[in-house]
Amino acid sequence: MPLKDLVPDAAELLGAWPTEPRIYHHGAHAFDGLLTMAEVDALIDHDCLPNRNVRLIRDGETVDDREYSATPDMPNPGAVRSYLDDGCSLSIRRLQTIKPSLSILRREVAAETGYETHFNAYLTPPRQHGLRYHFDPYVTLVLQIHGSKVWPLHRPFVEHPVEEYENFRRRGFTEKERLILAHTPPDEEVTLNPGDVFWLPRGWVHSPHNRDGDEPSLHLTFALKQRTLHWAAEEIAGVINRHLLDDPEARDGIPPARLLDDTEAIVEDVRQILVAALMSMDAKEMAATVRRAALAEAPSPAPRLR
Repeated sequence: MPLKDLVPDAAELLGAWPTEPRIYHHGAHAFDGLLTMAEVDALIDHDCLPNRNVRLIRDGETVDDREYSATPDMPNPGAVRSYLDDGCSLSIRRLQTIKPSLSILRREVAAETGYETHFNAYLTPPRQHGLRYHFDPYVTLVLQIHGSKVWPLHRPFVEHPVEEYENFRRRGFTEKERLILAHTPPDEEVTLNPGDVFWLPRGWVHSPHNRDGDEPSLHLTFALKQRTLHWAAEEIAGVINRHLLDDPEARDGIPPARLLDDTEAIVEDVRQILVAALMSMDAKEMAATVRRAALAEAPSPAPRLR
């Protein structure tokens, strides 16, 4: 199931990621080959989920696994179902490590995009909330599997957040942003039903909940961690630094007096070394290095300096 089986305009998306949310409608059982409610129930009721794949959410906050685990590895027998019965939501983390169908899809989409990917599943009881308002540093494809879920959406407060910059887990919301979320209606609100695929651009603030009906809501979130120029620069800089080890001048020690009193000259020396290394590197071989990194291929020799 490549990307085009999830979104019909895959060719357009591969050319330029949309910055506005989109919904694609499929049949109610379109994703039975990926995951079903019965399979999730079986994983829960047969105690097949280790702690590394479990996150229970109560009132929008993650439950400390020491509450429901006697050992570091597994929840207590029946604990996950008990917490669900009490109104908690369940996030099954990195489900591609458990479900072969999702592992295959992850590899297929990673090969199409060059992006790092992973799956999480979210099971929310009727009339309960999942995570409270937050935003993600990656594009998310949401596949609604069972039941329905309402997604209130606010436009991004941060332009193009990434793991290393303005990551919500580290920054949270400012006081002004909290006031906006508390007193301003969402910019959009969408309801997902089985077979729907929801394209959620990174940075959009959301707080999905199972508002209506008597059925639990189950959806998959497929994270697509966008490659950026910053990421490409890190890959190239890593190659240059490895090459500098071949240069005796770069390996020569810096006298303490110069290190402490002549740092501007040191910076200028480093600038010249880096620029010379960058300009002397074969562009085609450097491009191949970036492509290998994107596709997570086995390491191969670094590009040669001319």
